[in-house]
Amino acid sequence: MKNCINKDTDMKLLLLTLALAAATTMPAIAHTDNPETDSITYTLGEVVVKANPRVTTLKGDALLTRVAGTQLEHAGTANDVLSRVPMVQGSDGNFEVLGKGSPAIYVNGRLMQDISELSQISSSNIKNVEVLTNPGAKYSASAKAAINITLKAPQGDGFSGLIRAQGSVQKYGRTMDQINLKYRAGGLEAFSNFGYFGGKMEDASTIGMLTRSTTLWNQRMDQRGNAIVHDFYGKAGFSYMFNSHHSAGTYYQNGIKDSDAGYSGYSRILTNGNPYDELIMHIDERSKTMPKHHANLYYTGTVGKLGIDFNMDYMWQKKTSDLRNSETSDNFEDEHVKSSTANHSRLFAEKLVIGHPLWRGRIEFGEEYTSSRFTTGYHTDASSLTSADSRVEENNMAGFVQLSQRFGQWNIGAGLRYEHVTFKYLENGQKRDDMDRSYDNLFPSASVSTMINDVQMSLSYTHKTQRPGYADLDGTIDYINRYTFEGGNPYLKPEKIHNAELTATWNRFFGQLSYSYKKDPIMNTTVPYGDDGEIKLITKENFPNIRQLEVFIGGQFQLGIWQPRVNAGIIKQWLTIDYDGSRKNLGNPIGLIQWQNAIHLPADIWLNIDMQWMSGGNGENAKISSTSYLNAKLYKAFFNNRLSLTLQADDIFNRNSRDFTFYNKDVTIDKSIHITNRTFQLTLQYTFNLTRDRYAGRGAGNAEMNRF
Repeated sequence: MKNCINKDTDMKLLLLTLALAAATTMPAIAHTDNPETDSITYTLGEVVVKANPRVTTLKGDALLTRVAGTQLEHAGTANDVLSRVPMVQGSDGNFEVLGKGSPAIYVNGRLMQDISELSQISSSNIKNVEVLTNPGAKYSASAKAAINITLKAPQGDGFSGLIRAQGSVQKYGRTMDQINLKYRAGGLEAFSNFGYFGGKMEDASTIGMLTRSTTLWNQRMDQRGNAIVHDFYGKAGFSYMFNSHHSAGTYYQNGIKDSDAGYSGYSRILTNGNPYDELIMHIDERSKTMPKHHANLYYTGTVGKLGIDFNMDYMWQKKTSDLRNSETSDNFEDEHVKSSTANHSRLFAEKLVIGHPLWRGRIEFGEEYTSSRFTTGYHTDASSLTSADSRVEENNMAGFVQLSQRFGQWNIGAGLRYEHVTFKYLENGQKRDDMDRSYDNLFPSASVSTMINDVQMSLSYTHKTQRPGYADLDGTIDYINRYTFEGGNPYLKPEKIHNAELTATWNRFFGQLSYSYKKDPIMNTTVPYGDDGEIKLITKENFPNIRQLEVFIGGQFQLGIWQPRVNAGIIKQWLTIDYDGSRKNLGNPIGLIQWQNAIHLPADIWLNIDMQWMSGGNGENAKISSTSYLNAKLYKAFFNNRLSLTLQADDIFNRNSRDFTFYNKDVTIDKSIHITNRTFQLTLQYTFNLTRDRYAGRGAGNAEMNRF
């Protein structure tokens, strides 16, 4: 915030002095209190004094960060804003909420399906960002975190648009280009978006695999290669506001993604410490996703005090992959394996939410139905594997109710979600009755928030579930090399998650304490494969339970032209597994420190210097190495923010790679990544007559789409 007074008490004294001085000449003082921004405005005749001491506040059980009127307004795009929001880390659409994983991201209540959409939203067009680390009953039972981006009110009719070009160099060059066009006249808004992402990607890693069976196997694989990616997408739709109470619309989007990858590798195998074999490998893989159909239809409106929000979604996509694996062996016959995989995903979903004022608050209730299908066809000429087809069908019918009430300074919320899920599995066209199952679950949630003096506090509890992804349920077996296979597990059960959180904000500081208990967590493991069990299958299993404690604190300050932010946290889990004939404790905590700096230079240039360090520790059944990064960015806008230029250097010291060690019963897997993370980017963006989308569709079956 520019030119603000740092202490709340100093601001209050200033306001009181001005009010007393003006009292003898002013007949009235107008006062407005906006809890969403925690700002207070006093109007004294021709004098307006506005105090906005807090950038991050609590809104119910959500952590709300103001963007409009703060330095974040000049960050660049929504990507740049989210990377500076408390409890969020990541970049370029790949974000995670600390301790919660990948969130569902909403823009004006509509689920974002394409991560490139964040780069299309100018930071100057964002009002605020809410981070929900414990979403309630209105959200899917598998939604562990959510981010809501609220844009400023739409203005103006006629044509508007955004043209953006970004070039970046990592080890190889790549580009991301997009054009968004919109036409608005009266209640009608029609829009179309086009984009392309393409370039060359590096992949280099070393994998060590120690297997304890009748023989002690020790494999070490060094692999290096690259992939060339071309990704085109397009979207078109319209919405119509019949009046201030009723709006409807639809959109359709499609795309083509093509990837051509080649890898070379060397593998050395020891048995009981003695040389056994050496392999020289070469892998070629060609994959294509085409088409990627997705359509949405929505209606939102009010009838009296009754609010209605209805969405319907349909998605269908096909992905094919052809792989050729050649192995030259020193001591055995060479292997030349061809395989092809075809995946078909289909989803239909609808969701209805009805809201109405009730007593001292509001009640919302509704239903959601999702029908999904995931089909895999795998064909190979490997002598140790057979071709197979599988299909997973799942239907989810849910009903929910959520109530919120306000009693003075206290806000109380409670919700309940019921889900009935049926699951069917077919293998080679035959139904597997032993894998059919159904689930009937209740997922309660509750929250209470208040403000005591200058401290905002919120306490919440949710019961959630995490269902396995469809690739994890796929029972077909993929060939990696002659000693290692990989496949899913159709017997996986959903995780059950209980989570309690305490969040507080004071002045320029925030803090959060979170405790979670997971029953039947899904983690990587390995099991013997084949008659002799010497070949190992990498797959996933349900483990008994995991407990986890997370603590995060942070603060934001202003010292002249310098606006620093500091965040710190620690994640500690309690997990013990069977490993190497005994029990192994995986409880080493992971620490995090972030230091973000925004400096307002002359000529309205913004310089950002961001640093992060994360310690090594345990995450699930893995040991993770420490990592760090230093990023720098210059941002300058021209012509009243219509044209902007951004120069950015990420991971300047190339330290943002993590090594992993996975502990799996009788198998230990080490993985080290050797790619170049240092990246330089130049971004040019031009907008004209920029307005906020009126499209109000929120989407249905959102959590299910993420599983695809």
